[in-house]
Amino acid sequence: MNDVRLFGIVTKDPYYRRAEKKDGYDLARFTLRVEQGTREDGKSNADNINLVAFRKVAELVEKKLRKDMAVLVSGHIHAGSYTDRDGNTVFSQSIVADKIDVVTAAGLENMGPEAMQEMPETTEGLPFTENEY
Repeated sequence: MNDVRLFGIVTKDPYYRRAEKKDGYDLARFTLRVEQGTREDGKSNADNINLVAFRKVAELVEKKLRKDMAVLVSGHIHAGSYTDRDGNTVFSQSIVADKIDVVTAAGLENMGPEAMQEMPETTEGLPFTENEY
């Protein structure tokens, strides 16, 4: 089973690219700060994880997702390869976001392809402090 679930804070406004060709697809990239607990020195230990979304999910990311929003992401890992300019094969892995839920004080707001409701702009008003997520 190829299933990824992450909870984190969006680190900056997402990058969005609209399809230029008729047979192309929209793409959005964003980064989540995912907490990994506290180190022995008391400082936060977190990973910044890069994600990509395609088609309708990418459109929603571009319209609704902003820096400092708390989100739950469900997706999968995509492994691929390409040939670089020098003719070398480069292997890559991406985490593809299939569904995004925005965490608000009222609960979760779905941001799957079928959802188009308004999303909050920041994490202010959430029922936890920044150090507790």
